[in-house]
Amino acid sequence: MLTVIHTFNGPDADRILGEVRIGIQSLEDIEGFKFASVNKQENTRDIMLFSKWENRSAYENWADTVGENKAFKQASPQMFEVLEEKY
Repeated sequence: MLTVIHTFNGPDADRILGEVRIGIQSLEDIEGFKFASVNKQENTRDIMLFSKWENRSAYENWADTVGENKAFKQASPQMFEVLEEKY
């Protein structure tokens, strides 16, 4: 299992949020997608996309669909192997 975190920031948080929402429209169509959450940090303009994937290949299949989305082109994803989860 893979956790991927994208952090977005810039002077126009509404534009960035719109681009993130457009970018995640195809998530559910990708085999191996598990979960995603879009979050906004209080008192800043930072937006975070937290997503879970069956494996890196599944994530890369989705990343290929994002294309020229400006928000995603400017954010470097952080990838973490899931060691343990509790719900």
